[in-house]
Amino acid sequence: MSDASRLVIVHNHLFKNAGSTIDWALARELGTAFVQHWDDDGMRRGASYLGDYLREHPSVAALSTHHLTLPLPEVLGVRLAVLTMFRHPIERVTSVYAFERKQSTSRNPGPMKAREATLGEYVEWRLEPLVGPTIRNFHVIKCLPPRALPLEAPDSSELARALDFARAVDMLGVVERFDESMVLFEDVLRPHFPRIDLSYVAQNVSQSAAVSGAQRVLGLREAIGDSLFERLEAVNAPDLELYAAVVAEFERRFEALPQGADRLAEFRERCARRRSGEG
Repeated sequence: MSDASRLVIVHNHLFKNAGSTIDWALARELGTAFVQHWDDDGMRRGASYLGDYLREHPSVAALSTHHLTLPLPEVLGVRLAVLTMFRHPIERVTSVYAFERKQSTSRNPGPMKAREATLGEYVEWRLEPLVGPTIRNFHVIKCLPPRALPLEAPDSSELARALDFARAVDMLGVVERFDESMVLFEDVLRPHFPRIDLSYVAQNVSQSAAVSGAQRVLGLREAIGDSLFERLEAVNAPDLELYAAVVAEFERRFEALPQGADRLAEFRERCARRRSGEG
C-alpha cells in the first residue's frame, strides 16, 4: 500500500466465506462510513467505476462487494486495503448447498437446483463445464481479473497470478481460523483506526459450528460417494493448491504477530462479552 491520508478497506466478499460476519463487525465499528455495495453492474465494470465511486464518496472508509473486479484502481490520496477470506474448497461445498437450498423463492439456477436435488446431484450438476463455477476453483477465479473463458478451468499461469494476488492481500484471512484472522485484521487497521474492535456475533451461519471442517469433508464424501468426491477434488486441484499457499502465508503472518496468543485470548473474551450483550 502506498502512502496516503485516507485508508479504504475493500472487502472482497466471497460467497459462503464468512463475509456477512465481517461486514457486521465493520458496520458496527464504522457506521455510515461502511457500505455494502451491491451495484453488480457497476462493480463489474472494474477499476474505473470503483475509483470514481471512492472519489465521489469521500466519507467511505470500508466497502464490501461480491463483485470486486481486478485490478484495483489507483486513487490519488487513497490507500486501498484488500480483505479476503479463504476457505477449504471441499469443506465449503456443503455450506454452499445448504445456503442455496434455503433460498425458497429465488429463481436463480443454483437455489432452484439445490431445492430439487440431493447433495450428490447438486455437486454433479455444479461440476458440469457450462454451469457457473461456484464450487469449481472458485477462489482462484476470484483472485483474477475477468477471464476470456470464464467457465474454463484456470491454467498454470492463472494459478500463479492468483497465488501472487493472494499473498499480497493486506488482510488475508482463513475461515477455519476466523478469530486469528480478525486479530490480524485489527493489527493492520489499528494505525488508521486506533480503537478498532472487530469482535463479533456470527451472522448468516448455515452449518453448526460444533461440526469440524474435517467432519464436514468426511460427511460430504459419505454423502456423494468416493467416485464423485475424488472427481470434485481433482477438478479443484488449483483451488486446493491456492488454499494450501494461503494457509502457509496466514500462519507466517500470525506467528510474526507480537503476543499473538495473548491477543487472541483477549479478542475471544471481547467476543464472549459481545454475545452476552455486555460488549
